[in-house]
Amino acid sequence: MTGYDGEGTIPCGTTGDKIRRYSERVYGRRSLIRFFGHGAILTVFNCFPTVAGCLLRAALYRLLLGSVGRGCYLEKNLRFFRPGRLFLAERVFLGENSFFDVGHDQDAIRIGADSHISRNVTMRTQAGEISVGRQVNIGSGSFIYSFGGIEIGDFCLIANQVELLSADHRIDRLDIPMRFQGRTLDRIVIGPDVYLGTHCVVLGGVKIGHGAVIGAGAVVTRDIPDFAVAVGVPARVIRTRSEKRKDSDQ
Repeated sequence: MTGYDGEGTIPCGTTGDKIRRYSERVYGRRSLIRFFGHGAILTVFNCFPTVAGCLLRAALYRLLLGSVGRGCYLEKNLRFFRPGRLFLAERVFLGENSFFDVGHDQDAIRIGADSHISRNVTMRTQAGEISVGRQVNIGSGSFIYSFGGIEIGDFCLIANQVELLSADHRIDRLDIPMRFQGRTLDRIVIGPDVYLGTHCVVLGGVKIGHGAVIGAGAVVTRDIPDFAVAVGVPARVIRTRSEKRKDSDQ
């Protein structure tokens, strides 16, 4: 059930085959016993209220997720596809209504210690991992899509409604629709201590250097050097953070 390239969201076949394929997409295996067991845990505990529910989910979801470190805090209405490929280090916060979708068994989402994933965040892989470092904040409504891999360094500050898109549709051929032409594998690497302003977009194949700042609403289409401040569409470097410090010292 890819819903993107070639095959429709609802595939052809018998009802039983559709259920098995949906089970594989959501849980990672064509096992109806595991699928319904997974569904039962989520049905009972996914909306359990209060802080007690957050702590209870962190304990019980160890049966579903690849790993859950000590002290994690999981808010309600979380959704997972292939939960066994989501790995949480210690003291990770997952905000309400967030969606973690691992497209293939060889992919994964890994979130480092003391990181905060705000509400309504979507992380989706179709090729390659999403790797989030330690003490990273990802703001509400952000969308992180990996088709080639995304690496987010330690201590990054990602504001609300930021998009990281490590792929683009091929458009070279005119004889077939663009949605059937496949996509490029374009890795995104975001260095440590980077600040991405609200509503900015980072496109595939880009590396953002250590300590860089990307202004609100910017669209990053090329590499940004260490400690640079970049703004605009497309984003361009307007100064470095060290220049600001020199000005302030005078």
